Amino acid sequence: MDRRFLEFWGNFLINAAKGQKKFEELSQWFSQDLKGFEDLTALFRKSYGLDELPENSADYEKAWQKAAENFQNSLRDYLSLMGVVPKDEHIKLVKKYEDLKRKVADQEETIKHLRMLLEEKGFGQGELVRSFQDLIITQTDQFQELMKALGLRK
Repeated sequence: MDRRFLEFWGNFLINAAKGQKKFEELSQWFSQDLKGFEDLTALFRKSYGLDELPENSADYEKAWQKAAENFQNSLRDYLSLMGVVPKDEHIKLVKKYEDLKRKVADQEETIKHLRMLLEEKGFGQGELVRSFQDLIITQTDQFQELMKALGLRK
C-alpha cells in the first residue's frame, strides 16, 4: 500500500478522533473531488508531496490527478480490507439482485401457467409418462407383427 496514503490516513484518523465533524467533512471532500476544506486539502498536498510544487505549474495538475487516483485506489483497498463495499458497487449488486428476483418470479409464473395448460389438456406428468409408455408398447407390438409377417420371427 502507498506510504503517503497511510501517512495521510494516519494523520487524518488522529485528527478525526478530535471530533465527528472531520468525518462529515471528509465525506463532502470526497464528493467534491478532493477540493474544498482547506485543512484536508493541505494535509493531502503535504502527504503526497504536492506542497512542494507551485499550484500554477504545468506539472501540478498532472501530479494532483495522479495523487488523487492513487489516493482513491488506496482508499478502496483499505476499505476492502475492512470488508466495506463501495456504495456504487453495492447499488449495482442490489439492482442485479432485484432484476434476478423479478426474472425468477416471471419464470415461476410461466411454469405455473404451463403446468395448468398441460393438466387442462390431460397431459399432467403422470399422464404424459403413461402415454409415452403406451406408445412404446404399441410400437413394439407393431414391430413384432411386422417381423412375423416378413417371416423373420416365429
